[in-house]
Amino acid sequence: MDSRLAPLLTRGESLTRAEYRVLSHLTAHPLLVGNITVRELAQATFVSTATIMRLCQKLGFSGYSELIWHCKQLLAASPHIAHEAPGSQNEAAPAMFERFLSNYRRTFQWVTPEKMAQFSQLLREKEHFFLYGAGFSWLFAEYLTKKLQVLGKTAFISGPGDSRNIFLSNASRYEVFIAFSRSGETEQVLDKARIARNVGMTVAAFTRASPNSLAAMADLHFALYDEGVHFAAQADAITSFESNLMLLIDLLLLQAMA
Repeated sequence: MDSRLAPLLTRGESLTRAEYRVLSHLTAHPLLVGNITVRELAQATFVSTATIMRLCQKLGFSGYSELIWHCKQLLAASPHIAHEAPGSQNEAAPAMFERFLSNYRRTFQWVTPEKMAQFSQLLREKEHFFLYGAGFSWLFAEYLTKKLQVLGKTAFISGPGDSRNIFLSNASRYEVFIAFSRSGETEQVLDKARIARNVGMTVAAFTRASPNSLAAMADLHFALYDEGVHFAAQADAITSFESNLMLLIDLLLLQAMA
């Protein structure tokens, strides 16, 4: 994803899953901006042109042309790079890299071999997975959903934009509920986790390491180190949490496939 288009994602709290998929597609493929028609975008994301027009209106634009114009303005702005004294750039990059590595190692104080083995067992023995995430967490849920589908599993993703009745009507068909929530306190996520437990699904959760409600109700909880202080981290803040979570997902999949 081009970071210059990230501000668009911060407006996505009231979007449906289909609308969010369109927005995610644009931010993930910045070269398409200005080079794809509304019909082509609809075909690429499996939605109708009417869905894209509703997305534009929810984002505050009169139509598709204005959305594309706004995207072009964002892409035209070069990311701010602080002036560095000669020779200092080579010193700054490794320091940041080492900090992220240190944060990854802190996470693996809590991600024990036993927990990784439990997750591997779920992937080997279960076939039907329901994944849920809100906001940026939806992107991680989508990533794992597609990975599970590639492995031949039945995996369905949902988010706050979907009706609660969709989950209520389909929960009994699934065996494992996987929730992503940085704070572990997002009410929509907690609501679905409670339902999942009540219908007998195994609940797995990925949250920050601080005590939270989602972790308390999960059968399998993966705690990640998060240098953020508040429950709602700034959307434009760059921390190790996101890359840490992606790394953990891939390592869990690798172990399960071994």
